[in-house]
Amino acid sequence: MYTPSSRIRTLFKAFFLAALVVGTILALIPSNGMGVKHVDKVQHALAFFSLAALLDIASLRRYWQWKVPLLLGYGAMIEVLQAFLPWRSFSVADWFADALGLGLYWLVWWWLLKNRLPHR
Repeated sequence: MYTPSSRIRTLFKAFFLAALVVGTILALIPSNGMGVKHVDKVQHALAFFSLAALLDIASLRRYWQWKVPLLLGYGAMIEVLQAFLPWRSFSVADWFADALGLGLYWLVWWWLLKNRLPHR
């Protein structure tokens, strides 16, 4: 099993926090979308896949017991904040896309761990 060094974890904590700040700003500013129906769901899934990867490297805590609830809570917070903005809207479907990104990250990591990474 891969365990990053303390130095690597510290670096990825900074990347994770920066991604949270940028993600929050992007989620709250006005957006005209990309003109393609449902592309925002793909963006949500990719964003949360990325956040999961950064957090997974940054922290040694358990994925399903600590990291997933934290990131799902962050996604829910963003959706609630968007409900109060006239240029954004609350969407349960966006939150499900966030959850899908977290699940996809876990599946990719599990597949790599089982099939591609050298075993010790």
